Amino acid sequence: MMHALALVTLLLACKKDEEITYSQFNGDADQVTIQVGIDDVLDPVVADLTSSTGEVVVGQVEVDPGGGPLGTEHAIVVEIFNDWEQIVDRVSVRLQSPGRGEDEFELDQDSADEGVWKLTIVSTGTEGEEREDTLTVRAWDIDGDDDADGSSSGGDDTGG
Repeated sequence: MMHALALVTLLLACKKDEEITYSQFNGDADQVTIQVGIDDVLDPVVADLTSSTGEVVVGQVEVDPGGGPLGTEHAIVVEIFNDWEQIVDRVSVRLQSPGRGEDEFELDQDSADEGVWKLTIVSTGTEGEEREDTLTVRAWDIDGDDDADGSSSGGDDTGG
């Protein structure tokens, strides 16, 4: 009995030390652009999110507003559609800004809808600066979990 308990403890300790790895679920070209440093506040920008091949629409991203003066708060909302929401374990957005490089931000999952992810960012810059920033949305699936084959959620495997 003691030997079995030691073995279980050892297995749990090994499992705990394993690093979680992710694979991108959606297409590499899923992005929107926003205008930064302009005088007017623009309407939201919306784009489809696609499967890894680009053939299936798996969700949508909206950035509201789609542009504005420096200091504007932009709400980024990603919706992964019901057929695929159980596959996506995290969502991030890569911000590419001319002359400023790039940064990656994690979105927060909605507590009432596992397919909705949100983040608010504030546009910054120097006085008089105008630019177009690109936001690339990346939906991630944990490698090795069983949700991608539909076995844990009753979904199908056509999502990506």
